[in-house]
Amino acid sequence: MNLTARARGLTAAALLGAVLLPGWTSAQSTAQVPWRPGNAESFQAGAVEERRARSTHGSLPVTIYRPAGEGPSPFVVLLHGCGGLKHESMWSRWVQPWAELFRERGIGTAVVDSFGPRGVDQVCTSGVAAWAIRRADDAYSARAWLAEQPWVDGRRIAVMGMSNGGRTVLATLRTTLKRSEPFVAGVALYPGCQSDVASTFYAPLLVLIGRADTVTPLRFCEQMKAAQPDSAPELKLVVYPRGPHTFDMTLPDRTLLGMRLGYDDDATADARRQVIAFLTAHGLISGNAGR
Repeated sequence: MNLTARARGLTAAALLGAVLLPGWTSAQSTAQVPWRPGNAESFQAGAVEERRARSTHGSLPVTIYRPAGEGPSPFVVLLHGCGGLKHESMWSRWVQPWAELFRERGIGTAVVDSFGPRGVDQVCTSGVAAWAIRRADDAYSARAWLAEQPWVDGRRIAVMGMSNGGRTVLATLRTTLKRSEPFVAGVALYPGCQSDVASTFYAPLLVLIGRADTVTPLRFCEQMKAAQPDSAPELKLVVYPRGPHTFDMTLPDRTLLGMRLGYDDDATADARRQVIAFLTAHGLISGNAGR
């Protein structure tokens, strides 16, 4: 193969998601998804967390987990927390368990890396609210790219995130955003609801949080829930009495960057049931899909 043909093949592989990753099935691939402006006008805006770098254009690495069959399949756009995806535990203890649960039920997963391409290490200690708003653009960029793929059902794409990714879900679904290609539903795991106590949302929303969470206090999510008008789409708030922050990651109790994190087996099991029931109710899972 000559160099021109080889380069053409590598470019096509990157754009079409044909680069297979180790440690999973042949249904896993990566794609470089073009970033689209929305809340932010530039891909890198010179924030401290991105080392003051500025760039008008950029692309997002998106890891794709496709279910069996030719499709078109429904998809969930999955958003990481404030520490990004650099730690192996984020993949093995959070991304892959959720992606496998969705795959079993005929749903694909698109995992968006917001921080790697921007040179961001973490936003846990500063800028959490601002980054949630910026990352909403990442969610919509991934959604737009997915809708162009023949193996995706563009009418059935939801968004889901944990911690800062959950806060990004709230920012993504705000009624103040005008988007021509909306998500059908959203799931927010232990989000920081402080910025959204008075927000309304254009799509059904499931919020899962622990009463023992000291990182993202429950009371703000309760205020957000209470503020919803009768005419608003469903906002279901599920509270786990002993659930800490990151309750669905099978890791020991720990403190990281001043945050108290932990695991709750009962909360995790119920959260998986709640998410599947919610996605079924809103059309992402048919009655005979999966187990």
